[in-house]
Formats: sequence, C-alpha cells, structure tokens
Amino acid sequence: MSSSLRNRSARSWIVPGIAVLLSASAAAAIAAADHPKFTLGMLRRDGILLPFAAFDGRKWSVPWPSADTTAALPIAIGDVPAKWFGPTGPDAKWTAWLTDETHRPVVVGKPVQVSIFCSGYLGLTTDYRGEVVDRREPTIPKDALAATGDIAVRPITSVSLHSPDADRMIEAITDDFNDEEKIAANAFTEWKHPWSPEERRTFPIELEAFYRSSETTPRKFRTSYIEAVRKFPSGPGDRGCGLITYVRGWITEVEGKKPAIDIGARVTYCDRADVTFMQPLGRLHVDKDAYWVYQLSSWRDELYAVAHVTDDEVKTIVAVAGGGCPKS
Repeated sequence: MSSSLRNRSARSWIVPGIAVLLSASAAAAIAAADHPKFTLGMLRRDGILLPFAAFDGRKWSVPWPSADTTAALPIAIGDVPAKWFGPTGPDAKWTAWLTDETHRPVVVGKPVQVSIFCSGYLGLTTDYRGEVVDRREPTIPKDALAATGDIAVRPITSVSLHSPDADRMIEAITDDFNDEEKIAANAFTEWKHPWSPEERRTFPIELEAFYRSSETTPRKFRTSYIEAVRKFPSGPGDRGCGLITYVRGWITEVEGKKPAIDIGARVTYCDRADVTFMQPLGRLHVDKDAYWVYQLSSWRDELYAVAHVTDDEVKTIVAVAGGGCPKS
C-alpha cells in the first residue's frame, strides 16, 4: 500500500488537544432565566462514568478534567472538587438515558483513572453494569448518556439503510460526494488516485450509517448525519484491501428548500485507518435550542461532542478528547 496515502490525510475530524469549546455561541449568554442546569457524562458498558460537559442555564463549559490531565486523582468522591461537577454540584443525582430509549438512576462511587487507548481519563464508578466487556480492547463501548439536573434526553433515530429514505439520501448527496472525493484525492502530493474522477463515478455510493431527528422550532426541519463509502477493486500492492472514499457529515432539510449538505471526504484503504465513526447518544432541548450529543471514534482515539442543530446548519459546541494514541 502507498505510504504516501497512509501518512497524508485529506481532512481530519478528531480534534487534537484535550477539551474545546468550538463555537462562540457556546459561551454566549442566553437571555431566558429558567433554562435547566445539567452536567453530561458518557456511561460505559463496564459502569464507569466519564463526565465531559456542563450547561449552567446560560452557557456551555467543560469543568471536568479531560484526558491525561495533570490534576491529582482524588481518593474518594468527597475529595473531588465541587466545581468539577458543574452547576448542579457533587450531590446531584445522575440518570442514565440508555440507547434502547429507557432510563434509570445511576449512583456514583469513587473516582478512578481508566485507560482509553493510550491515554488516561478520570472517571467515576457507578452501580450500573452492562454486558460483559473485553478488557483487552483499547476502549469500552458506551451504553448511555448520563445527565444530572432537569434535562430529558430524547432519542436520535437510526434510519434503515435499506429504506426508500436511504435511497433518497444517496441521491441527494451524490454531487457533493463527488466534489468532496475529488478534493480529497487531489490533496496528496506524492500519490495519484488510480481511478479518474469519471471512472470513480461509475462505482456506487453505499450508506453505512444514517441518523436523523426532526425539530419544530423555530420552524420544522430535519437534521441527518450520514457515513457513506465508495469502494474500489484492490490493485497491485493493495494486498486485497482496495481503496475507498469515506464521506461523513450533516444534512439539514427544510420543506421547500434545497438541503444544506455539509460533508467531507477521506481517501483511504478498506481497513479504514483514521476514519471516524459516530455513535449518537441522544438529543437535548433547551428552550428553542436543539442539541445532538455523540461520540466520534476511530481505531486510535475517541471524542465526546455536543452539536447545536438549527434549521440552516449544525455547529459543534463542545468537543472533548476522551483518549487516543499518537499517529505512528
């Protein structure tokens, strides 16, 4: 396989660093006085809770120490600084909103340092236990979004990849897919794609993930997130693992308007090195504002994020690196 292709990425989606407020709107004061206050955390299948973001009724923040923090590990839950828990404080009750759309209370225990890929993250033990996990894996699956405070977590729909809606989505993104693929293919300086743009378009686009939500304020709109690929036959030197074009991103639909498509492409091999996948955990409503909460992960790192979805765009508000390994 081409070393130039392995070492050069057309676009990177995992945010380097530890914790980022990505949008000015994250820190913008909200006029209404009665917005809920809450803290969010990823609940792993082994029962470890990873707090990562908070909302104080006016703005988002990242009060909990993120991956590989230099902060000392507290011995007991009472030793954790109160400010780390965000606006609801250390005594707030946690609720786990599971991916099967049920919810249950979660009791937190002592602080614990957990390994995530090649990094460490400060978590909290809980009384939750999911299915048995393989401790040899570099990370643990997430079973729920946990939250304190007066906030309900709503589901994000997983759309069938065999549905008419999936076929319509492929048709809607095709032109943008081709444009982004061309940009990604032309980004390499020491490697040339073996298939011309015209030849690439003869290969089908396949959806691999399709998530959607519908909102009604300030007007009706739908937000979709997709992951799609175009696969090419393996060539000499590919060792049976051919090239793919991997595309992911957002589509916003308002009736009577052309969909707003915001996607990006990566050209890589079938092993999908450095490709990023989403796991949606739920969506939140704060007055008239809607948010998606999700994990992005690759084979070497993971990130926890909150995105503000509106009727004309999607903006990432919070991105916290959960852990990762350096690129070899």
